[in-house]
Order: sequence, then structure tokens, then C-alpha cells
Amino acid sequence: MNPMRNAVNRTLLALTGAALLAGGGWLGLGGGAVADRLPGWWPRPEDGTVLLDRARLAELRGADWWTPVVVAGTAAALLLCLTWLLAQPRRDGDRRLPLAGPPLTLRSRALADAVAHRAEATPGVTRAHVRLPAGRKRSRARVRLLLEPGAAPGRVLERLTHGPLDEARAALAPHPLRTHLRMGVRSRRERRTR
Repeated sequence: MNPMRNAVNRTLLALTGAALLAGGGWLGLGGGAVADRLPGWWPRPEDGTVLLDRARLAELRGADWWTPVVVAGTAAALLLCLTWLLAQPRRDGDRRLPLAGPPLTLRSRALADAVAHRAEATPGVTRAHVRLPAGRKRSRARVRLLLEPGAAPGRVLERLTHGPLDEARAALAPHPLRTHLRMGVRSRRERRTR
């Protein structure tokens, strides 16, 4: 994740948490036995009162500015939350992988597509799907292969390791690439129905 976006997210979450904690603390400590021990400057509601009673709410609703302010405030809060949500990257989305030179990067989706196409060209492989989920210290590759019936998994693994996966490791060198590989076999019935 982008360090700037990470800092903004943490700041917004901390401010939201502090506001909720302050409001909850004021409500929780404003009444009961604890109220007698609080300092004199602590704002306290009177006994038997609520934050906004029905009479005050009816008075506010009668004002000309109440409805536009509530609608605009709710719409602004909704737009801010949606903007914040859409600004977050997907976990498995496209990210930039560092290459050997400091200014050089490679899009993870481009590398995943290249490895998948090379894996599908390997004899015995019907379909390949490659994902490069985000990792902090090292890159990870999740590879799923669908093999043809009768294909030798050992040979396919050897060709894949010394072919597309070695090429991906060489592209990311000196950064390590950890690989998780899952293989499945295409059934003969599936082959007939297509």
C-alpha cells in the first residue's frame, strides 16, 4: 500500500475513533455516581434529560435550514465515505513490483499474465491461472494449473519450474519470489462436453 494512503487511513481512523471515544466518554461519565468525582469544568447533562428531546427536535424540524442541512450533511458524509472506499486498492489488484534498478518497476498483473501464458504453452497444461498477491517483504506467486488427462505432474512441474517460474524469478531478481502451486487434472467427461 502507498505510504501516503496508509498514513491518511490511519489518521482518519484515529480521528474517528477519538471522536467516538470522546462522545462515549462524555455520555458514560456524565451521569450516575461517577459524575460527582468529575472536575467542575466537565460538561454534564442534567438528570433526566436526553441529548435531543422531542420538543427541541420538533423545533429544529420547523426551521427552514434544518432539512437542507441534514440532507447535504448526509450526502457529503456518504460521498466522503465512498471516495475513501474507492481510493483503497484491491488486495490482489495491480501493484508495482520492484526490479533491480531503483526507478524500475513492473506491474504485477503483467507479470502474472506473462507467466500464465507461458505456463499454458507448457505441454500437458490445459489452463493456468496466476495471481501475485501483495506481500510486504517478498513477492508471492499463486499458480493454479489444470492438467490434461495422462499428463505427468512431475514433468510438468519440472518444465514449469525451469521455464516460466525461473523467468519470473529472474525478472524480479534480486528480490525473492515464493511460489505456491496447485495442480488439478481435467476429467475425460469434461473434455467430451466441450
